[in-house]
Amino acid sequence: MEFQLLSKDVTQHYCRKILMPEGATEILMAITDQINHDSKLMDIYMDFYKNNIESGYWTTVWEPLAIHAYVEEVLGQEASLFYLHAALQRLPLAEQKYAERRLNEELFVETLRDIGVWVQNAYNLVGYYAIRNFSWIWRHLEARMFRVGGMQFIATKFSGVVKGFYNEKEERFMLLSSKGMELRANGDMQGVCNKEKTTNGFVTEYEETDEYFIGNPITPIGKGLNNPIKLNKNEWTKVLDKDDTMLEIHIPRDTAFDMEKIKDTYIQAKEFYAKYFPEVSYKGMVCHTWLFTPQLREMLPQTSNIVKFQEQFYLYPTAGSVRFLWNFVFNELTEVKDAKPDTSLRRKVLTYLEEEKEIFDMNGVFLDICGEFGTVSYTKED
Repeated sequence: MEFQLLSKDVTQHYCRKILMPEGATEILMAITDQINHDSKLMDIYMDFYKNNIESGYWTTVWEPLAIHAYVEEVLGQEASLFYLHAALQRLPLAEQKYAERRLNEELFVETLRDIGVWVQNAYNLVGYYAIRNFSWIWRHLEARMFRVGGMQFIATKFSGVVKGFYNEKEERFMLLSSKGMELRANGDMQGVCNKEKTTNGFVTEYEETDEYFIGNPITPIGKGLNNPIKLNKNEWTKVLDKDDTMLEIHIPRDTAFDMEKIKDTYIQAKEFYAKYFPEVSYKGMVCHTWLFTPQLREMLPQTSNIVKFQEQFYLYPTAGSVRFLWNFVFNELTEVKDAKPDTSLRRKVLTYLEEEKEIFDMNGVFLDICGEFGTVSYTKED
């Protein structure tokens, strides 16, 4: 697609359309001039766009933005916006994709404005406009993720690190691990909190016979058990496996976190996909979030919306760390020694860390077959 953004007017038009902060818009417009008047910048820009964006490479990796030395020399602390400018080349294409699906402009703005939110967050954090999570924004710009209600949804293929089974007679759902998952003796993933592997852990098994699904069960709070079980195929149906389609969800920072609203949002999302993407046959939701830090159930009351939300998902072992939660409860630049215990949750997090207790995030799944979101109660540990 042609480089439509190599015009200050078009750059301004799209930046304002997606509610980019005005200060960042002015910088992006200035970058347009710099690209057009500096052949070396233009070459770096074209090479990045061709090999990272147009090729689709940026949709396959999660890696820090590698800033060219010359770009940093010319643009200084605003260098990351040079790459954001290249990414915004996809806005006309995204707009076209929305039109083809008959998606309205309100959805376009509501979804794409998230980019400006992150640019503003960077400014609030470090004092200048930047894009600090470049690997995140392809989802918006390739028209793959949509903000419906208070959440963002993207259809994705499930990893298959665990497998899901449903017993219709008992209305019971269970996860078994896939083969080769390395777990600690207590059922947590090896590598949790960036620690060395323990010596008393175990490796999970999985196999299928004519009669049974055989594997290590996972509890709803994400603990793997070191005793493989057999699920009779006459009683249990495999309902979640590798490459099954799920709706991966994300909760923007500006969402009012209320369980009733989130329940309504999922209903809206189901209606949205049925209407605009009827070919997407998904089984439920999958999410990786700091909200799935299991220790939050000890820190927060059972009436907490966070706890209620977490309990609607079946968690499974993940090599998480405190960093995910820390970045949201405090921020990514705050060190423990400088953290202020000025809210109840912050106090409890700091107390946990002072007592050298582990805090780590997890992945979780919710399957529609288990019932209506917001009302499900997964089987707890025996």
